[in-house]
Amino acid sequence: MNIRKILVPVIGAKQDAGALALAFAAAKPFDAHVEAFFVHPDPREAVPYVGMPVSPEVIQTIVDSARDIAKKAAKVAHAALEKAASHAGAKLVEHPVTGSKIVTASFREVEGHFITRVGEAARLSDLVVYGTATLDSGPDVSGAFVETLTRAERPVLLGTDSTPHALLRKIVIGYDRSVAASHAITAALPYLALAGEVELIAVQDRPLDTKSLDEAVEYLALHGVSAETHIIDKGERTAGEALLDAAAKSGASMLVIGGYGHSHLLESIFGGTTLHLTRHPAMPLFMVH
Repeated sequence: MNIRKILVPVIGAKQDAGALALAFAAAKPFDAHVEAFFVHPDPREAVPYVGMPVSPEVIQTIVDSARDIAKKAAKVAHAALEKAASHAGAKLVEHPVTGSKIVTASFREVEGHFITRVGEAARLSDLVVYGTATLDSGPDVSGAFVETLTRAERPVLLGTDSTPHALLRKIVIGYDRSVAASHAITAALPYLALAGEVELIAVQDRPLDTKSLDEAVEYLALHGVSAETHIIDKGERTAGEALLDAAAKSGASMLVIGGYGHSHLLESIFGGTTLHLTRHPAMPLFMVH
């Protein structure tokens, strides 16, 4: 598998710059295409329900105001794309170019419900990149993040406050034998194959079957990826805290984990480990449901 299309939902806010910078770093090894995706909300949704008749003039004023706000946000997002593309040496194009030998980027605007439209666009993307503080950026952005993982079932790369200069220097895999962790490994193979170092870390909070770690190492070796293993004791920390500490101490430039869930509520969608990692990312997180 190769990485050819990377989707970046943008909203015209500060975190767009970090998400785009991370997307270009993730695109560079594959000369992939980065699509900045902006959703104009349906302006009619801005009209509040007040339980009494509202004049057409007032409704039109509200709709026009909402439309103007969205246009300004789109301009800010487009400017962020231009700046990030220039810094990354990427070429701005109207549409993806087949067989491009350089990283390309485009800006796409659609109208509709943010979560729905991002989820639809994610289905035909190899990777979806979100910026720092995604889960605290409001219900639309955090909802789209969850939608991408759990319904579109696409890999997500979640950024931090700063973009690493060498994204593939060392990749750490948080491995717990779960289906989600296994899916994360297989989805991350394009990056794992190019990494300078790969390490599997297992957090021990109960008797651990080391055979499963050996099987994971064997699987990676079949794909030409050499990996070391490291078992750490959780102690008094949560599994998420222990994994983040270990990954940071090992010098990880990316952490690969499985994200899992069973409910529509954010606190229930992610297990404790996943939720802690996404709220306290010390390095970019590559996640798969």
